[in-house]
Amino acid sequence: MSTETDAPVTGWEDTTPSGDSLTLAAMRAMSDRAAAWADAAGGTVRRVGGLLVADALSPCVFLNAAMSAGPVDLAMAGAADVGPERPCLLVTPHPTPDLRPAGLQLMGCPHFMVRPAGGAAPPPPRDVTVTEVHDPAGLAEWAAVLAAGFPTPASPAPAALLGGPARFWLAYVDGTPVATALSWTGHGVVDVECVATLPEHRGRGIGAAVTWAATLADPALPAVLISSDDGHGVYRAMGYLPVSRWTLWYRPQARGRRQT
Repeated sequence: MSTETDAPVTGWEDTTPSGDSLTLAAMRAMSDRAAAWADAAGGTVRRVGGLLVADALSPCVFLNAAMSAGPVDLAMAGAADVGPERPCLLVTPHPTPDLRPAGLQLMGCPHFMVRPAGGAAPPPPRDVTVTEVHDPAGLAEWAAVLAAGFPTPASPAPAALLGGPARFWLAYVDGTPVATALSWTGHGVVDVECVATLPEHRGRGIGAAVTWAATLADPALPAVLISSDDGHGVYRAMGYLPVSRWTLWYRPQARGRRQT
């Protein structure tokens, strides 16, 4: 029985079980992935209030991530900073106020999508094979294709992530790597990330083939992702459903201080 002194329950508290909602489970899985990547890269992970800031020491904005399961206000946004040498991405499942006064720029409000557990992948295109990366050499290939296909600044994928919740997938055409995806399993979901195809190989179903591998990394669990505009139709055709729109802001790298 509640009393007038009880604080209202929002469902975003740290004590809320991850199974309370797929949105909460997805945010926690994504936060764990960002923190693990930063730790494996020799970076730092810190918490400021409800904000987790994972600095992977990367020139890629998507790898230095500030994550918040709860709402973000202007004061909290100021903590989404990894220093002027590197950019940083702020991710929240909630609408936000204008965060430009905190030095951030709006990246967009992409769809958060969920695919129910189960099912099977269709056969890949005839000349395409999809394999899981198990060694540092394959991981270097994976990182190079991701950088060229997204495109993003080249950033090594830490070999320390191999063999854990992160699984790396590469699609090959006639033995040449052309597309990537990553799956991270945790909190009862499979988080699908880093889907990229080299420009000259797009439109042939290769991106879908490698995304299927990541999506079914654990077929007993639902898969979740944040969709780009280009990937939205592909994900819908795979059975992903748009659930809500998340909010992404970023803090750009300071001019004149590029990391080398």
